[in-house]
Amino acid sequence: MKITWKKAAGAALAAAGYIIWQKKELKKFRISQYEMASRKINHDIKLVVISDLHSFSYGKDNDALIRAVCAQKPDLILLPGDLIVSREREHYDVALNFVRRIAPFAPVIFSNGNHESKASEPLSDYYRDYQAYRRRLEAAGVIVLNNESRDFTVRGACVRVSGLELPLSAYRKWKKPHLESGFISQKLGVPEEGKFQILLAHHPAFAEQYAAWGADVAVCGHNHGGLICIPGLGSVISPQFMLFPKYDAGEFRFGDRRVYVSRGLGTHTFHIRIFNRAELLCITVKGKNGSKKERGLGTIWN
Repeated sequence: MKITWKKAAGAALAAAGYIIWQKKELKKFRISQYEMASRKINHDIKLVVISDLHSFSYGKDNDALIRAVCAQKPDLILLPGDLIVSREREHYDVALNFVRRIAPFAPVIFSNGNHESKASEPLSDYYRDYQAYRRRLEAAGVIVLNNESRDFTVRGACVRVSGLELPLSAYRKWKKPHLESGFISQKLGVPEEGKFQILLAHHPAFAEQYAAWGADVAVCGHNHGGLICIPGLGSVISPQFMLFPKYDAGEFRFGDRRVYVSRGLGTHTFHIRIFNRAELLCITVKGKNGSKKERGLGTIWN
């Protein structure tokens, strides 16, 4: 088949247009708002979820993203993993400086994603750099919960936040993710009755297990919204190269419990987002008595 100069020029223009579009698209993010209700709390609580930043910066020093976080007036800031790209040690400071600047807004709670879990392995090439980064993260005021829980008093309600670190085997490429039965209870125990339970768990594949364990709200990331989305069909492929991931992005309901999956804010390896804009995830948990007029109650952690 003979390729004419017009066809070649058209293909070149289409390729150039695609590259320009993606360069612009990767510099944008949206704010996605969700609401749910709980009888375990009296007054509304605002949660902001930042997942899969991967040391990306929106504008100079992440100013655009920081302004967006501040504008939400969060009660808790939840980071369910992958603030960094494990192998890109030279960019760890981007994530560190970002959390330093949002720490004054509200308690910042972090749990490992697969990139942090990989870097924290003693035999990892990045182990020393990651341990130094981790110490500085905690010094900045970030509460790190890996298979741990902590209680907070948020607007008069008792809230327990747990961070689940999943085994690296759960992230193997080309393989359907698997989690042993009872794994969550083994690592975190059983949720305490009456306390509003939040779970940070990086991989959304186990959403049903998170809800069955007792998480009133679970927040996840990892799938990056499926990288490529087809309008009307949904996400195409996960970072593990699984086609049409079930829990790609958005809200998933299990009775009165919810699992929220962020599309993430950064990328790595494959720097594409096709009809799949990055997002800052915001969740308002509606209490029995509605919004509290006086915002001075604040958050206390124990």
